[in-house]
Amino acid sequence: MEDVKHEAHHKEHEHSSTMHKLLIGAAVIQIVLLIFIAFKVASVGGGAAAVPSAPSAAGADAPAPVVDMEQLVDDDPVLGSADAPVTIVEFSDFQCPFCGRFVQQTMPQIKSQYIDTGKVKLVFRDFPLPFHPLAEPGAIATSCAGKQGKYFEMHDKIFANQEALSEASLKQWAQELGLNLATWDKCRADPTIKQEIQKDMQDGSAAGVQGTPSFFISGHIISGAQPFSVFQQAIEQALAE
Repeated sequence: MEDVKHEAHHKEHEHSSTMHKLLIGAAVIQIVLLIFIAFKVASVGGGAAAVPSAPSAAGADAPAPVVDMEQLVDDDPVLGSADAPVTIVEFSDFQCPFCGRFVQQTMPQIKSQYIDTGKVKLVFRDFPLPFHPLAEPGAIATSCAGKQGKYFEMHDKIFANQEALSEASLKQWAQELGLNLATWDKCRADPTIKQEIQKDMQDGSAAGVQGTPSFFISGHIISGAQPFSVFQQAIEQALAE
């Protein structure tokens, strides 16, 4: 009889131990899942594709140094009036999803409220990230479209169709825009176009750009696809200066 009780107690202890291990295992899995979900949310909401680490929005932690805007403005495409009192210099990547988010969600408000009203002009500069293989071809294709007066038309085509970006689609969009394809292709083979893009990257890196999109207003950097309110505050402050 004592043996039966002892065996029952032993089995009960084994069952309790097994349940304890299972509960610990479940807790560990739950923690791992929570960490994974948090990482995914951060990656979606971070607002910038970064190299090597994601930049933070302007105003976080230590203040970023003020950049000389006159030196930052190169002979790059300008959207808006040349006489606009406030300049935004954007560094962007044609394959960057956060850059696409900015173009689709925030840029329309900036354009309607500030660019179209003559208060702001936007200077677009290239910053193709190395892990986006189609970013540089997109930048070259757009620069060459600009040689035929269709820079921002190609810019908009690419960002409206980022998931379809390819060599074939670039040619299709060039044709749709009415470009002279022979001239456009010859331009794309011109090494000076790539050199100009590399200069954009060098200037951006020197100014503190670590990811895309990045913007400079009155010498201060705004990193990531920030909401319109962030740009509005910076623009209004610049207009008041």
